[in-house]
Amino acid sequence: MMKNKTSLFLIACWCYGYTSFAQNPLKGAKYAVEAGAFASTAESSPFWVRSNQFGEVPLGSPAFSLRGELKKDYDSLTNAKAKRKLLFGYGARAVANVGENSRFFFSEFYGKARYGAFEFYAGRRKEIVGLVDSTLSMGSYSWSGNALPMPKVQIGLFNYVPLLKNGLISFKANFAHGWFGSGDSTAKYFLHQKSAYFRLGKPAWKMKFYAGINHQVQWGGRPTVPFIQSGTNSLITNYGSDLEAFIHVATGISLQALGYYKKSGRVSGEGGNRLGNHLGTVDIGLEYENEATKWFFYRQSIYEDGSLFVLSSIADGLLGASIELKETNQGVKKIVLEYLNTSNQGGSLQSGNQTAFIPELRGADDYFNNGTYEEGWVYRKQTIGTPFIMPLSASTGVTLKDLIGDFQPKSPVMPDMIINNRVKAWMLGIHSRISRVNLLTRVSYSQNFGKYYLYSRVLLTPIELNQVSVQQQVSFSVKKYTINAIVAYDNAGLLENNIGGSLVVRREF
Repeated sequence: MMKNKTSLFLIACWCYGYTSFAQNPLKGAKYAVEAGAFASTAESSPFWVRSNQFGEVPLGSPAFSLRGELKKDYDSLTNAKAKRKLLFGYGARAVANVGENSRFFFSEFYGKARYGAFEFYAGRRKEIVGLVDSTLSMGSYSWSGNALPMPKVQIGLFNYVPLLKNGLISFKANFAHGWFGSGDSTAKYFLHQKSAYFRLGKPAWKMKFYAGINHQVQWGGRPTVPFIQSGTNSLITNYGSDLEAFIHVATGISLQALGYYKKSGRVSGEGGNRLGNHLGTVDIGLEYENEATKWFFYRQSIYEDGSLFVLSSIADGLLGASIELKETNQGVKKIVLEYLNTSNQGGSLQSGNQTAFIPELRGADDYFNNGTYEEGWVYRKQTIGTPFIMPLSASTGVTLKDLIGDFQPKSPVMPDMIINNRVKAWMLGIHSRISRVNLLTRVSYSQNFGKYYLYSRVLLTPIELNQVSVQQQVSFSVKKYTINAIVAYDNAGLLENNIGGSLVVRREF
C-alpha cells in the first residue's frame, strides 16, 4: 500500500511540474549566437586556444565556427515555495566548425529537473569534476572540460546540503551512467561516475574545509576484434555489462581478491584485477573569505590502482592556490597558481611477480591508459581529464619515434593513444580589468617525460621535452555584442612552434 501511495505521489508531482512547464516552455529562456574564426602560423590551433573548451575548438587551423544556444534555467530558488516545487530546465548548444575536418555537433543538449536538494538530468552538459578553481585552472585532473561532454543520465544533490541543522557539515554527491560510444579497440562501452564531497564550516564562516573523492570507470562494451584472454584461454567477444558486472564496477572490488575470473567469453578486467578502467582523485581544499579577498587552496591526489593507498604515488597530483580581490574593479582581480605532477606513478616497477608480495613496489600506473580499453581516458579524440596529458594526435611537435625512441611495439599504436603521461607542469593565471576590458592571461611550462612502458615489460628510454604555452585573452562589450579575442604562443617542444589566435563575436537575446 505504501509503495502504491509513493508511486502515485511521484507521478502527481511529475505531472504537476510538467504541466506548469509545458504551458510556456520558452518563458525565461535565453538565446545566443556566436561566430568565430581561428588562425595560426602552424596547421594546428595553439594549446591555450583549444584546451578546456569542451571539445568545441578544432585542432586543425585555420577554421571558422558558428554556434547557437538556447537555455532555460530553473525558476527562482530563493523562496521556500519554489524549493518545494518540481522545477524544470533545459539547454542546447549547436556548433558548426568549418575547416580541415568540418563537423556539426551539439556540445550541450540536456533536460534537467529539480525537487528540493535533488537534481536529475539527461543528455550532454558542460561540467568540471573535482575541487579546483573553475575559471582560471589548467584543468581538473579527472574531468576538466577539455573534451566534448558525453551523454549521461545523472542524479545528485544540486548544491551542498546540510547534514546537521546548524549547517556545520554539508554534503554534495552525484551518481551517473554515460555512453562512450565506439572507438578503435572497443565498441559501445559505458561510463560509470560518482562523487561525494563534504564541507566543514557554516555558510557564514570565513573559513571552510572541503574533502571528497570522485570515481570514474570505463566498462562494458565489446572488443572490435575478439581475442584470447591469458589466464583462462577464453575467446573474449564482449565485456561484462550485466548487473553482476555493474556491481563490481561501482564498488571497485578486485576480482583477484575474490579468487576468480569472469565466465568464459567475458573478460575479467585488466590482468584479472578490476572490471573496467578505474580512475579518479581524492581532493582536499581550504577556503578563507573576508570582505576584501577570497582564498582557495586545493590538492587533488591521483589514483588508478592501489598505489595511492600505499602512498607510493603520493607525489603525483594537482596543487593549486587562488586569490580573488573582491573589492577591486580595476587592475588585477584574480590570480591562480598551479602545479601538476604525474611523473611518479608509483615508480617504474610494474605489477607482477617482482611486486606481488610487496604492494608498495607496484608502480607504472600508466595514467589515462588501460590494457582493455586501449583508447584510454579519451572521448572523441580529446583527453577527458587534464589537457597536459594529451593523445599522440594532439602532440603536434613530435612523432611516435620522438617519444619511444628505437623501441618497436608489438602492437600498432593508435593515433589517439596517450604516449606521454609523465608530466610536470606549472601554470600562472591572472584575471584583470582595464576600464571596460577584461583580460585573462595564462603562462604554462611543462616537462614531458613520455611513459614507462608500451605493450611490454621493457622500460622505455627516458626523454624530456620542455613546453611553454602562453595565452592573452581580451574581452569587451560593444552595445549588444561581446567581443572575445585570444592571442597564443607555443614554443617548439611537445607541440610545434606556433603563434595563433581566435576572434569570437557573441550576441545574446
